[in-house]
Amino acid sequence: MFHIRNAPPGDLAAMLVVLGKYPKLSTISKVVEQAENMGFLIQDHRRLEALVTGRDLGLVDQDMNVLTDIGKIVTRLESYAPDLFVDVIHGLLYTLWSSKQKGTNCFSWSYRALCKMLWEAGNGELASRRDLASGIETRARKAFSRPDIAFSPKSVGGALLWLSDLTPPILNEEKTRFSRRTFCPPELFIMATDFVYRTQEIDYGVNLLLSDENRDAICRVCLLELERFERVLEYAVAQFDYLHKGIGGGWGQYLALDRAPMLEDFI
Repeated sequence: MFHIRNAPPGDLAAMLVVLGKYPKLSTISKVVEQAENMGFLIQDHRRLEALVTGRDLGLVDQDMNVLTDIGKIVTRLESYAPDLFVDVIHGLLYTLWSSKQKGTNCFSWSYRALCKMLWEAGNGELASRRDLASGIETRARKAFSRPDIAFSPKSVGGALLWLSDLTPPILNEEKTRFSRRTFCPPELFIMATDFVYRTQEIDYGVNLLLSDENRDAICRVCLLELERFERVLEYAVAQFDYLHKGIGGGWGQYLALDRAPMLEDFI
């Protein structure tokens, strides 16, 4: 339930492109074969965990190897902006779990917990995968009041596959050192803002006070350095006409999101 699948970004991108062109492929071996015929390099030949990840994220139909409407949009996004594709999948992985359906999409809870641990620790040497797994396991047992939850270093590796592909990077080549980002795409920033709206059950159009807590929440999703918040905010406001900023009389700086962002906004 809490396991993060080992699905390399390249495998997920290839799988989406293949299913977009050949939706009737019925087996993993056929998907892999067609992907390699199209020039893709598949890392996970035997299990193709990217296919299950696609289902987990709502990009692939639960019963058939067919892209959902969201999957088609994400596939177009990957062909248009491969780096942004990685950030958007990171955003989906981070924001999918909801406390309203606590027992669903728990892999997203794990991914979010790992990102929080990294961001809160700040710039420096990365703890071992075993220690990171132990930390997430402890948090999960407390959050879900279940002593039987297990989380492995392999799951940490599944998360690092995506985190190590983010641009600008947060990990060095050896994946031994973490650094908060100095910039992130405005698309991820607005996904993060929407996440705060949904988490706090704030109606769209209502001002979101940029308290320290809310700034931190947005920066955690983006894995962004706090000092770089204003810079990314300026880009996001300029790019999306349904995101506004201002200063309210007596209560400080705020953001206002008129509606939920849609993935088609990013293409």
